[in-house]
Amino acid sequence: MILRLSFFLATLFFLPQQALAHKIHVFAWVSGDTVTVESSFSGNRPLIGGKVTVKDNTSGTVLLTGVGDKKGIFTFPLPAKVKKKATDLLIVVAGNEGHQSEWLIPATEYLSATHVPTPEVPDGMDNAELKKMLEELIRQELAPIKRSLAESRQNKPGFRDIMGGIGYLIGLAGLAAWLRNRAKPKKTDD
Repeated sequence: MILRLSFFLATLFFLPQQALAHKIHVFAWVSGDTVTVESSFSGNRPLIGGKVTVKDNTSGTVLLTGVGDKKGIFTFPLPAKVKKKATDLLIVVAGNEGHQSEWLIPATEYLSATHVPTPEVPDGMDNAELKKMLEELIRQELAPIKRSLAESRQNKPGFRDIMGGIGYLIGLAGLAAWLRNRAKPKKTDD
């Protein structure tokens, strides 16, 4: 019985770790009229040769495909028809063995990035006006990063985390039982 239980617990603890080792992480951002897609495995190992598919998020229509380079990077210019229709882009990155992950770029994100006016500093502009103009440009460029950080804070515990917590509690219960059993005075037959 103990051997079966040990095998079952070992299976629960080691299989999730194996599955997470191949999870693909995707991050995409817009700079001007160019979209950059970066994909990697756990431990920041780049996904070399990952297949990148860019789709219309509403219709599912494939807009373009490509392959990541040796650093896991794929870049593409925003198609004019995408900008014209203000299409939300769903980026799907697939690796070997059927692993894949997605990233959504809402139209509002790339439209704000592509319509940032090039600052022209007129003669006689004071520091306050220049500061305000620079703050607006920085705000627009940092918007995707802020969104990504907010999404990462909302991650919920996964299967591995839950099983690890259960294993920890079982270990503590076993330790308590062992200590309790060890602390009992041994009965002697007199």
